[in-house]
Amino acid sequence: MTSDEVWNETELVQSRHLRVTHFDVPTRRSLISPLRERLLSSVADFEIVDEGRQNHFCMALEEALNNAFYHGNLEISSELKEGGSSAFIELARERETLEPYRSRRIRVTEIVGLFGLWICICDEGSGFDVGAAMERCNNPELMLASGRGLLLMKGFTDELIFNGNGNEVTLVLYRTDEDREKALLADPKTGDITRIIS
Repeated sequence: MTSDEVWNETELVQSRHLRVTHFDVPTRRSLISPLRERLLSSVADFEIVDEGRQNHFCMALEEALNNAFYHGNLEISSELKEGGSSAFIELARERETLEPYRSRRIRVTEIVGLFGLWICICDEGSGFDVGAAMERCNNPELMLASGRGLLLMKGFTDELIFNGNGNEVTLVLYRTDEDREKALLADPKTGDITRIIS
């Protein structure tokens, strides 16, 4: 890969209990899979959920990244996919080389810790009408084949939060162990955070 095809990854906080990382990613389709795998590694690093739930979350994350790259920064309509032709991929390949698309970035903030994982993905596209899209998810007769991505994201995350413009989404995955909602306590001698077990 050339230097403009590699993302910048900045760790803002790193401890045994919390990691906050910011990613600044060029709009290159070849980066979707490695970025997804890097973000998924946090689920295992902090033992958030079991493998089954991790696999489901992987599908939600894949959809969110695809939306940011293809529909957000490259501004490619889902309708091109529905025809079954190669027009969607061909247009994506072309737009990766053209301005303003090629200069756009995807910004990701990852917060992972004892309580779970938050991944915020923001693109530089014009966004979409979140309310209308969610309404389509609630009505199977209105939902197009390409609308299933939002349904997957909604179904395989514990919380799914969009900004008002529809160009930023936060996927939340909470720990599944029974202690996840209990308070934390820092040891005054070491500063280590431990769970309060009642």
